[in-house]
Amino acid sequence: MGIIKRSKFFDLNVHSLPDYADSPGRMVLEAKEMAYSGICLTSLNPSNSFYDPNISSSFYKNFEIYNGIEIQVNNISALNKQVNRLIDKVDIILVSGGHEKINRAALENQKVDILARPASRGKPLNHVLAKAAADNGVAIDFNIDALTMHARGSRINTLAAMRLNVRLTRKYDASMVLTSSARSHYDLRGPREMMALGMLMGMTQDEALCALSIVPQAIIKRNTNKNRIMKGVEIVDMVEVVQ
Repeated sequence: MGIIKRSKFFDLNVHSLPDYADSPGRMVLEAKEMAYSGICLTSLNPSNSFYDPNISSSFYKNFEIYNGIEIQVNNISALNKQVNRLIDKVDIILVSGGHEKINRAALENQKVDILARPASRGKPLNHVLAKAAADNGVAIDFNIDALTMHARGSRINTLAAMRLNVRLTRKYDASMVLTSSARSHYDLRGPREMMALGMLMGMTQDEALCALSIVPQAIIKRNTNKNRIMKGVEIVDMVEVVQ
């Protein structure tokens, strides 16, 4: 358990005002008390993604706060339009999945960071989509609210789909990320509980740890790299060699 104590944990899908009732500061305070190192305040409304949360500067001490958008659309054209419009305006882009055509479009778009709620309709991904996730560097989300907030029948179907998604992401070496998708401070869960729920979905302990620590940190580092042009491409300093 020593590695867990030394790890930095991040929840990359947390919702607050103006979409929901709790203030950003309240969500940050709760996450800090749960021993997170940072969160992404994610809006469901593109027009709110530029909202200044006006969080007290004291909350930033030893805590990282990012802004994101969870794109919710029902056609590919709207998805691509929003991604292109928001790519330079938010830190993290998530796409809310569930429909196969949206899942596919999100996983084939290298500008998308996370496919959120891919099993929301109780249907798993397939081999083609899992490979696309790995090829394009899009992380597969395992949102714990699907287990904690849904009714029994829906929960059973979603859990079965998530377990298959774990096997597929493992097979194709795609990235897994655990998020709470919290819509109030009561929905937040501590890192140990999040990992336990990840293991219930079929992850190993190491995979659950990675999904809450290593993968989120990699996404943050990639997207906050000022030299980054696109995934896999960045500017490096040129050194003149004098003969």
